[in-house]
Amino acid sequence: MKRFAGNLVASVSVMVLIGCQTGGSAAFSARNGVRVNPVNADVFEVIARPNGRKSDFWCGAGSYASQQLGAPDNALVYTVGGAGRGVTMNSPDAAQFSLKPPEQVSGATGRAGNWGPSVGQANSVGRARNSCAPLKNSDTS
Repeated sequence: MKRFAGNLVASVSVMVLIGCQTGGSAAFSARNGVRVNPVNADVFEVIARPNGRKSDFWCGAGSYASQQLGAPDNALVYTVGGAGRGVTMNSPDAAQFSLKPPEQVSGATGRAGNWGPSVGQANSVGRARNSCAPLKNSDTS
């Protein structure tokens, strides 16, 4: 019975580790600390940090498009859902983006946000990525 219990614990531990790796691979963090999660094959969601800036959304969108989707710097990234409640995370401030114009995607919120980029607004991937501001270090004045 002890051997069975030991094998069961080992099996469950392996399944938990596999689950953590699978769940963690979907999320992406840009160098400014914003999180980016895929919504579907065409849409991804940038989660703003508390007291974030409009440029944080663009930084996340450009970084994700470049590093995860392999988009070149001259490709356009479009806002397909303005800032509002996230669909991939419980966040009050998330905006959705795509490498396709809003009229060519499905599954995006399409909402107008209170702040941040407007639906239909586009930036080149390179320019969006270059809008990244470094994280503020709380240890410096």
